[in-house]
Amino acid sequence: MALFKEVVKLISKTFTVDEYFREIEVETERTVFADKQSVNQSEFFAAGQNGLKAQYKFTIRLSEYKGENELLFNGKHYAIYRTYEIGENIELYCEVRVGV
Repeated sequence: MALFKEVVKLISKTFTVDEYFREIEVETERTVFADKQSVNQSEFFAAGQNGLKAQYKFTIRLSEYKGENELLFNGKHYAIYRTYEIGENIELYCEVRVGV
């Protein structure tokens, strides 16, 4: 059972064009509660075979997820590389985002 005691920020990115026709990236953050777990061994190795460094699995309410690709937890950026729906919840599998 998910406890949803961790606070995470889901990050979505959109692009807009300024008056000089340059694309500008705009980040939008939304705060949600999540249950944090380490990924299991098979997930870690499967992700590694695809060049990913799997770190955590965050479970949130499905109704709160809007297709974001990044997550911020304890000041560290993570890329969401896979999702899995379970009933009213969704699991977000994350890897460490290097260079962000």
